[in-house]
Amino acid sequence: MNSFVLAFPLTVAQDEPFAVTPNVVVEKDTANLMVPGCTLTFKVVRKEAVSGLSDIFKEHEEISAEDTAAIDSHKSLLFLLGGLKSATDLTMVNTAILKVLSAGALGVYMQQSGAAWTAEGFREELGDGEFPMDPWMNYLEGGDVLYTLGLETFALPDLCISKNADVQDLREVLSVVADSLFVEGVSSKSGTEVDCGECGIYALRQETKSPFAKDDPEYNRQGIMRLLKR
Repeated sequence: MNSFVLAFPLTVAQDEPFAVTPNVVVEKDTANLMVPGCTLTFKVVRKEAVSGLSDIFKEHEEISAEDTAAIDSHKSLLFLLGGLKSATDLTMVNTAILKVLSAGALGVYMQQSGAAWTAEGFREELGDGEFPMDPWMNYLEGGDVLYTLGLETFALPDLCISKNADVQDLREVLSVVADSLFVEGVSSKSGTEVDCGECGIYALRQETKSPFAKDDPEYNRQGIMRLLKR
């Protein structure tokens, strides 16, 4: 089981209570948390506010001046730590994130991938939950290749695809393959073929080198698989 770290900017101070629901309140000394609708237990860490936090969100998505001002005016950070074993776990954690956001958190930063969403941005990206991994994934361009970031959280290798591939939406292909591997349980071994519907069939090929050093936060110990269209 690989771990995740979720950080939520809050409008209350570090030592003030934060009510996720009327009956579930995070106090300054709360160590563990269970959110209704989610059977996973989160480890809780509360920290003071940091300056310039909106820059992290702006790196990931375009945000409004209103959201920028709100995030930069946050009064503390709530960290929820845990791990995922299954697609059911992922669905429940997404539900917990939505509850924390509905309780007044200004957004969520996913430390393992660098994805940062405003409250509304997360809701829009998750949508109807058909692709529950989408908000957890980030992307990085390297030369002529587009890489995913963050799949080690799901005990998976990250994926990459040539930017010259004959496909309209590279991110959609990466998203569909990632979903097939984790949610549907398709093998992530080199040589596996994944049916991406209208986007075609893609084979996984083990990359012999990673663009990241082993001490880089982007480095995935599970490796990287290149997608090749069949």
